[in-house]
Amino acid sequence: MKYLIALLGLLATPAFADTSLFARENIKGWIDLRAVSANGEKSWLDGHYGKLRYGDQSKLSLGEATLIWTPRFTDTLSAYVQVVHVPEWGHETGINEAYLKWRPVPKSGLRVSARLGQMYPPVSLEHEGTGWTTTHTITPSAINAWVGEEVIVQGAELSLKQTFDDQQIGVTLGVFRGNDTSGTLLAYRGWALHDLRSTTTAKPPLPVGNAGWSQTFRRQSPFTKPLKEVDDRQGYYLRLDWRPPVPVSLNFTYFNTHGNPTDFDNGQYGWATRFFNFGAKYEVTETTDILSQVMVGNTKWGRMRTDGVRAIDADYRSAYVMVSHRFDDGARLSLRGETFETEDYSAPSLDNNNETGHAVTLAWMRPVNAHLDLNTEVLHIDSDRPARAYQGLPPQQDQTQVQVMLKVKF
Repeated sequence: MKYLIALLGLLATPAFADTSLFARENIKGWIDLRAVSANGEKSWLDGHYGKLRYGDQSKLSLGEATLIWTPRFTDTLSAYVQVVHVPEWGHETGINEAYLKWRPVPKSGLRVSARLGQMYPPVSLEHEGTGWTTTHTITPSAINAWVGEEVIVQGAELSLKQTFDDQQIGVTLGVFRGNDTSGTLLAYRGWALHDLRSTTTAKPPLPVGNAGWSQTFRRQSPFTKPLKEVDDRQGYYLRLDWRPPVPVSLNFTYFNTHGNPTDFDNGQYGWATRFFNFGAKYEVTETTDILSQVMVGNTKWGRMRTDGVRAIDADYRSAYVMVSHRFDDGARLSLRGETFETEDYSAPSLDNNNETGHAVTLAWMRPVNAHLDLNTEVLHIDSDRPARAYQGLPPQQDQTQVQVMLKVKF
């Protein structure tokens, strides 16, 4: 018996040789402080139809405080837990991503990895930084701002990547639950540009007025819960990647909540939401990149009417192109232009969810040292949303937001 125990000990030693739970390398975080000035309409975070995080104000603000724990259990198994404090969310502190990750040592050109837990599907090309943060601008595009607020899931993901002599192909498949309200913000509020990320406790507010959804669909809470499970059905996503033998990378993602659009639970409706996302990155030089994403999708809820349309039935589309240049000192200058729209097929005379808009963003991101970043951004947006009339506002609005961010890392 003692020889069996010794043998098991020898077999276990290599696997746990790299265990690290609370070393300095396992814990990191930051505090994000901002000086902000924005004109135009009030923010959607205050129950309005404004498209930006800040609106009609100038102030000093805490952007967020983040703590990340990345324990390593073996040389192939690790975990990731991120706790975020955001002043604007309904419950200010919560867990953003939290998952186990398995990545075996590759023995050929095939690389395998898997994740299990709460996470973002691999959609964004902009969130390449630690803690699913942006590396080109302070504010992500409308596409990835929406991913950050409504496309967080709880599930399992398997990724396979095969490298050939001069190219690489990849397949990622995910199955999830806990995302049944995805589409609520897109329909009732429309697109928005901000850097907020959902958490287990977040309650993003919906616009209110004397008409529209708040009068037509009174069972809906005045907020949405992005991680709410309503119908006990599993959603899924599929991503395909291709890196050809040229400085270009291409990807395609299909995402489907597989939601039951007739279910309802405690003020939250189940939504059937799906989208196609196309992404491309062109490395013009070693320091200059061009990034682009195009997303098209549909979201709906409610029983089917005789005309084949549900109570809410809307298509949504958005696209951006960004040029980014990195300087020798690590600073980065980026310029992004984008367009977005929603098209309402249900009952716009009662609850008009149509929308069109454009935005331009210019950002300067500069690392001062290993513990301090100084970032500046100017964002201008114009949009037309008839639902603004429910709050006594003209449908067409434009505004400019200027931010200076000081990010202190530890």
